[in-house]
Amino acid sequence: MSSATPSQTGRCEQSAPSKAPPVLTAGEITPEALRAWEMGCVNFFRQKGIAADDQVVKVAGNLLDPRIQDWYSNNGDHLMSLSFAEFMTEVRKYWLPSDWAATVHQKMLSSTQGTKAFHLWAVEIESLNVLLRGS
Repeated sequence: MSSATPSQTGRCEQSAPSKAPPVLTAGEITPEALRAWEMGCVNFFRQKGIAADDQVVKVAGNLLDPRIQDWYSNNGDHLMSLSFAEFMTEVRKYWLPSDWAATVHQKMLSSTQGTKAFHLWAVEIESLNVLLRGS
């Protein structure tokens, strides 16, 4: 496993969505990367018919940052007992900066349409808003 440096940002990667869950690469986690990983996992669960009780176990190992793997290893009994939605709440709480939701809110409030077409600007705001689900 590679070690993450502060300048690296974790990315969601998924080579075969119908065959394997997504991977969140090592690095600092952004709300956007975490949301992409979460949505990839949800789609994988649906496609594969993964039972709710098995969801966390099926994907937690795909959080590849060694720090997160250590956190999962140290807290595995508790984390494996959670639903996937509860697990994601724990991940956001522990691994995103404490002010991440306020930062997203501020981006939304300070956004302006500028010269963009309205529908493109609206989609940008919606994309920020979706990051706040479950927060």
